[in-house]
Amino acid sequence: METGFTRRRLTDREAGTVLASLRAWEPSAGCGWQLQAGDLGWALRFEPAIRDEQIRVWWDATGRCAAVILCDQPGSARCAVNPAYLHDSTLADAVLADLSRRLDRAGGGPWIDPPPGPGALTRALLAAGYEPDPDIWLHLWRPLPGAVAEPPAEPTVRAFRSADAAQRVAVQHAAFPGSSLTPERYQRLRAVPGYRAELDLVGTVDDRITAFCLAWLGPPGGTALLEPAGTHPGHRRRGHASAVIAEAFRRLARLGATGVAVLTPVSNRPAVALYRALGFTAVAERRSYWPAPP
Repeated sequence: METGFTRRRLTDREAGTVLASLRAWEPSAGCGWQLQAGDLGWALRFEPAIRDEQIRVWWDATGRCAAVILCDQPGSARCAVNPAYLHDSTLADAVLADLSRRLDRAGGGPWIDPPPGPGALTRALLAAGYEPDPDIWLHLWRPLPGAVAEPPAEPTVRAFRSADAAQRVAVQHAAFPGSSLTPERYQRLRAVPGYRAELDLVGTVDDRITAFCLAWLGPPGGTALLEPAGTHPGHRRRGHASAVIAEAFRRLARLGATGVAVLTPVSNRPAVALYRALGFTAVAERRSYWPAPP
């Protein structure tokens, strides 16, 4: 079998193929470990020029997707690798060489998040002098359907509507200061393969959006992803995010998902506490790798 790999920009025509590949690489049951389809789906909201900078797709000699790299934060890269190539040193060396050129070291980077376990990319990082970042991320998972609390009187939880765009974007910015979301990007997001309108949820009080959650299906019968979920600061600690996420659980279960995953830093204690209260348990720790200090 040929072992040559090439990287090229992700076209709109190929986006569905790459998203399907990410879903296929996920285990059919239990918790997904790598960059997931929902992560890439959320990143596809950007304009083509930004997507070209953030998304790097590698293909094998037969035209099969071999690896997907998402550089959606300054100096960082999250990597998913086709299980057939997890231990392929040729692909790992090519990916690392490309990322070393691509990622700058501003702010102490680059941070590279390889697939977990002793795969070829992790071995290549260690051989190149990288070391694990001390900051730990928790991979949290919850089975579906599981016990789901009855919806409270407030907020009212429903699917996003086109007329909500300006409000939805404003609440995203309030929940995550510095967010890059715009109404135009939200419109683009809604055209991404894999986006499902019934899984794009908002919580409202007096017709004002207070919380939101966007869920993405994984492989059939597998793990779904929440990306993003948040609450307006003026409505935190009132159960609004919990209500929206609980409705996402119900809808995901009806669509055949058997579990749902989130990834959050250990240092984000409020988020960890919220997810644990919703029935999530930590199933793995994730660490990025960065160059050892000289």
